[in-house]
Amino acid sequence: METQTEAKNEEGGVVARLKKHKAEKTGTNETTLPETGIKVTWPKFQPHAVWMRAQRAAKKNPMATSDIYVTMVCKFDGENLTLDEFKQLVPTSDVLHLTGEVLGDGFDDEDDGGNDQD
Repeated sequence: METQTEAKNEEGGVVARLKKHKAEKTGTNETTLPETGIKVTWPKFQPHAVWMRAQRAAKKNPMATSDIYVTMVCKFDGENLTLDEFKQLVPTSDVLHLTGEVLGDGFDDEDDGGNDQD
């Protein structure tokens, strides 16, 4: 019978597994904003350090963290937007869509009741 320690060693330990996961997440994700039709791309692998930078930039306004983060990692039709441009020019419906896509809601293809949606 294989022990948990042996299984971890065969896979190379936590650091090796994390490096493998990061390597598998190369490339970009993309979505098209429903209201404006702008194509937005962002890296599949998002290091935690970028989220921490966004939190520091938000200072005492934690609600701003997601907007700051999105502007840090996303390209809009291949271009970067400043935070002010993002806040002033992107409509709310597109912001909500994009935030859900980038940060994820953890409920792929399920509604709030846990029911699969087609």
